[in-house]
Amino acid sequence: MKWTNKGHELDQKADKLIEKFKIHKKIYIFGAGLLGADLKIELEYFGCFAGFIDNDVHKQKAGKDNWAVISLSEYLERKDSGIVVIAADEKNIPTISRQLEESGLHEGIDYYNGQEFQRKLFPVLATYYYDVSYTEISQISLTERCTLRCKKCAHACPDSDNIDSDLPFEVVRKSADSFFRVMDITKEFVLIGGEPLLYKQLADAVAYIGSRYRDKMIIFSITTNGTLLPSKEVLEQCRKYNVLFRISNYSAALPRLKERYSTLTGLLEEWDIQYSLGKPEINWFDYGFDYVERNDSEKELTAVFDACGTKCHEVRGNKYYFCVMARSVSDNMGLGVGGGDYLDLERLPKDNYKKILLEFNDGYSDKGYLEMCRRCNGAEALHYLIPPAEQIGG
Repeated sequence: MKWTNKGHELDQKADKLIEKFKIHKKIYIFGAGLLGADLKIELEYFGCFAGFIDNDVHKQKAGKDNWAVISLSEYLERKDSGIVVIAADEKNIPTISRQLEESGLHEGIDYYNGQEFQRKLFPVLATYYYDVSYTEISQISLTERCTLRCKKCAHACPDSDNIDSDLPFEVVRKSADSFFRVMDITKEFVLIGGEPLLYKQLADAVAYIGSRYRDKMIIFSITTNGTLLPSKEVLEQCRKYNVLFRISNYSAALPRLKERYSTLTGLLEEWDIQYSLGKPEINWFDYGFDYVERNDSEKELTAVFDACGTKCHEVRGNKYYFCVMARSVSDNMGLGVGGGDYLDLERLPKDNYKKILLEFNDGYSDKGYLEMCRRCNGAEALHYLIPPAEQIGG
């Protein structure tokens, strides 16, 4: 989306949302499962979580995460009823929506779809109602080096010989300082690569960011491919600052990694460090960076960008990039594309910067698209399935 009224693009959306929210100032999550538990994290942080609603009588009896789980009928009987957000699998959303509509509730007024609410509406509420600059996820890419050489790496890491692969530590510090100077809270702040465990000053990076900004992160995490074991120094800092290890699971493509994952998770358990080992990845998406060449108009490129809506933002020094892949692929492949496609965190106006940050995270920019959109399949990548973690050279 192209900025036409910077700092005020979302005023009307905010007015409509806040009008309903101000009545009860509470949000119920319809769905006491994994998706609901994930959404609860940020609602609870802001003090606006009221409880779970679920049709499962067993969940109603057991509760969820020390919270009550009530039926829809019980919610409707409560005088303090708040907004309902559906957090359920896509296949179950139509049934729940119909159930809510038949109970006299209306979408966009009384209830919302969980993904839309979490990504598009809650940041508006945080900014306009709570006066808090907020984003769902942001990252620092510490290194473009990796222990694997995947043919369709989404960051083009095997091509990283084109650049200085490791981010200088002073830039890591500046990245964190620039970001958290203007960002009050992020649901998750991630140290990524490449493979971040290759970064020699990883323990220092965790210590620097954790000691200064841990209270501004609901989740502080490291994303790893699980091929390396963290050093004692890294483990000490991760335990101290409650860092979550997110381990990508490529065992379906590379069975040898199963044993490595077992060793890594055992080590993390020994150090009482949280981790999340994903399910074995069956497919990747081909973004087409190595062959796509669009000659689209500005209007068409904006449509490509708007349909994508990636949430993988990156801070690099004072530069805030909407798409970490766009930046890393251009650098690693030596394309020289989109060098100016970032928000300068040091040149934000003092009086309205929170709303500008909100709009940027929502997909607004001066051009309305990224230059790397010309080299990407965008949302259509979902239809280009490829084998995961296929290694160059077999």
